[in-house]
Order: sequence, then C-alpha cells, then structure tokens
Amino acid sequence: MTQARLNENLEKIEKAITNLRRGKNKLTISNIAKKSGVPRRTIYNRPELKERCDQAILIQEELEQASKEAAAGTEPAKLYGSKLLQFRYEKVKNELKEQKIINAKILENNRKLVIEKDEMKGTIQRLQEDNERLREQLRQDQKNKVRKIK
Repeated sequence: MTQARLNENLEKIEKAITNLRRGKNKLTISNIAKKSGVPRRTIYNRPELKERCDQAILIQEELEQASKEAAAGTEPAKLYGSKLLQFRYEKVKNELKEQKIINAKILENNRKLVIEKDEMKGTIQRLQEDNERLREQLRQDQKNKVRKIK
C-alpha cells in the first residue's frame, strides 16, 4: 500500500470516527470500517490504521467511564484535554498507591514464610538427628539381643 493510499484511508477513518462520535454511536472497528468504507481486513493489516481506531475506542471508553463516575457524583460529567489527563493521572496514581499497599502485604507475607521455612528446616534437622539417634539405638539394642541369645 502506498503512502498516499494509507493517508487516504487514515483520513476516511478520521472522518468516520468524528461522524460516529457526533451520532453518539459506539466506536468499534466494525462500525468504523462500515462508516469509512475501508475494509476491516485493511484496518487490521495496517498497524497505523488499527492504532488510530484503538485510540479512538479507548478514549470513548474512558469518557464513558468518566461520565458514569460523574453520575455517581465523583467527577465532572465531561472531561476533555488537560482535565482528562489530570483525571487519568490521578486514577493511575491511586492505582499505584493500591498496588504499593498490596506489594507491602505480599512482602510481609513472604517474610513470614521465610521465617516459617527456616523454623521448619530446623525442625526437620532435629527430627533427622533424632531419627538417626533412634536407628543407632535400635542397632545397639539388636546387637545386645543377639549377644544375649548366644
């Protein structure tokens, strides 16, 4: 595919995305392909076209999520530009804090498991020593019995 043809398809896809957004239609690769007249196969085979469609779909999903959160009273109804970026930043920052807490809990659990493992190693070693001592004692007792029988 030539660069001119790629640019033409990209332009068609941009127009289709704009028209679908105006009509409040859900953005999907299928809908974008139908509206633009660019075959779905072409969109999937050209990374530039697929990436543009994926970006538009992701933005629409994030705006829908923001609207849902706004309906719940957490964020303004419409987020665009720097406000959308700020919202995303805060969201990622909060997710990072949650992950840090989870990681700290996992780390603490791992520390406990290491201590428990060391204690179990010590117990196993003591049991092996006791086992060896009892075997030796059993051998001695068997030798003493054989001597008494003779």
